[in-house]
Amino acid sequence: MNDLLPGHIWVEPSAARLLESMRDIGYSFESALADIVDNSISAGARMVEIFNDIHADGSPFLAILDDGRGMRSSELTAAMQHGSRSPRDVRAATDLGRFGLGLKTASFSQCRRLTVASRVDGDLAARSWDLDLVLKKDQWLLKVLEPEEIEAIPMINLLPSTGTLVVWQGLDRLDPFENSSDDALVALNDLFANARSHLALTFHRFLAQQKEGAVSLRLNGSPVLAADPFAQHISPSSDAHEAEIIRMAGSTVTVQAFTLPHHQHLSPEQMSAIELGSSLTETQGLYVYRAGRLIAGGTWLGLVRKSELTKLLRVQVDVPTSLDSEWSIDVRKSRMRLPSVVRRRLRPLIERMTETARRPYTYRGRRQAAGSGLPLWQRVEERGAVRYEVRRDHPIIEALRQAAGSRGDVDTALLAIEATLPLESVFSDIASSPKAISQQVLSDAELAQLLATYVEAIVPGKNTLPRSIAEVILATPVFAGQRDARRALGLLRIIED
Repeated sequence: MNDLLPGHIWVEPSAARLLESMRDIGYSFESALADIVDNSISAGARMVEIFNDIHADGSPFLAILDDGRGMRSSELTAAMQHGSRSPRDVRAATDLGRFGLGLKTASFSQCRRLTVASRVDGDLAARSWDLDLVLKKDQWLLKVLEPEEIEAIPMINLLPSTGTLVVWQGLDRLDPFENSSDDALVALNDLFANARSHLALTFHRFLAQQKEGAVSLRLNGSPVLAADPFAQHISPSSDAHEAEIIRMAGSTVTVQAFTLPHHQHLSPEQMSAIELGSSLTETQGLYVYRAGRLIAGGTWLGLVRKSELTKLLRVQVDVPTSLDSEWSIDVRKSRMRLPSVVRRRLRPLIERMTETARRPYTYRGRRQAAGSGLPLWQRVEERGAVRYEVRRDHPIIEALRQAAGSRGDVDTALLAIEATLPLESVFSDIASSPKAISQQVLSDAELAQLLATYVEAIVPGKNTLPRSIAEVILATPVFAGQRDARRALGLLRIIED
């Protein structure tokens, strides 16, 4: 205290109040787990195991075990210190940490007692934070565990000769249905189920590697399989755009876009996998990675608006750890700010990429609207607006007018049909469940009836049909996908060359 600057006083933060406040900085269960896995990967772990179970005292616990480099006694004490490293420190390109807070803040967001045991070449050390003790004494009291206390740590028998074990106890935020051990374990298992997909996406680039550096991640013994947000590991795969480089502050940001395959070419299982638990519309956008670890995904960060026509576009953005301060990566490593220099460079790139990604949909839409054969509907673009109209010159419409004897009545009915198209409902269904949308399936009788109507409208009262006209009819969208249409048409008319 003697080296205080003149005119200054020593103000020490309350350990009790500060630690309780730090519990609520915004971690979810899955983001807290991911922060612990970050530490394991940064320590060179090739295996990370996450367990949950009931302790001998009847309380649930969670354990994260890895085979990384481990920590000796002094290193472990430093790691358990809050703010153990400065965010200004130069970090290795593969270091997933930043503030020296993740282990503690992530753990305290979920539990009241954090125990870490680590072993290096057989030398074992363990430290423990107990929030209830800190609250009682209002002091930064870190417990050094004795050998007999270490033996009582859950899962300690699984710790390898070199590696680290993190244990959460006093899990007071599980929200069980009833206050019992069984219900607490059920609540914890529910959180595990939600965490699996989050971990599979957050660390997919580590889990999917087929070379040195790959990480094996398990939840209660079950492997976590890598997600595939850019559809690179399915068939048909995505269309990879050319990578772009953005230089800033002596470092480089790499940007590469991927246009996902159209849903009509994918199986329901493939479609479900690339939707990432939501929809293509919601999961389009930038996927920003720091040292290969996903920070944020499924957002355009204000560069463009999410659109149905760009839902196939996902853009991988790789940011090095050297740009942490410029990107304002937060403690949870789940939010960041797009630097203005990157925003300025990225905007035209994204606009060009989104234009490319629109093509599968705009081309498909124009082709279906204009159609081949004798389409009944036509697309009309006028003054920037698009609408769909029934073709008034279609042979069926002409035949209907003759049969009705009144042109006005038929046109009025057509206007009513056009004006009441449920476009919002169709748009919503396509956005949420595109594979579930289909045209009406025609029975053999309905197919024959519709073909007969077309034929009679085009060549009324004849027994023959020119082959050129037959091909036009068969190319009409409603018949083009019907395998029996050609045979049914041959039963209606004699096809002549």
